[in-house]
Amino acid sequence: MSRLNILLFCLVVVLAVGVVHAQHRARRLFVDLQKEKDTAEQRMAEWNQLQIEQGTLTSSHRIEEGAVHGLQMQLPAASRTRMIVVGQPLVQEVR
Repeated sequence: MSRLNILLFCLVVVLAVGVVHAQHRARRLFVDLQKEKDTAEQRMAEWNQLQIEQGTLTSSHRIEEGAVHGLQMQLPAASRTRMIVVGQPLVQEVR
């Protein structure tokens, strides 16, 4: 009977060590999951900030301001502009 008791005791010890190892691994994986969630949240905030910046940089007012001040561009005079209507022949007139 004592052999059976020793064998059962060893089996219980091995199983207990297995449970402790499994719980430790589960906790470590949970910590890793939380870190990844935090990283994903930071990336999403950064993405939203970049979207706002892109909207600001591509606004028509900002582009016009850059063209006028940075490149010294200006709108052409009304006499130099023509409206093209689809379906009508183009007029070859240069001023």
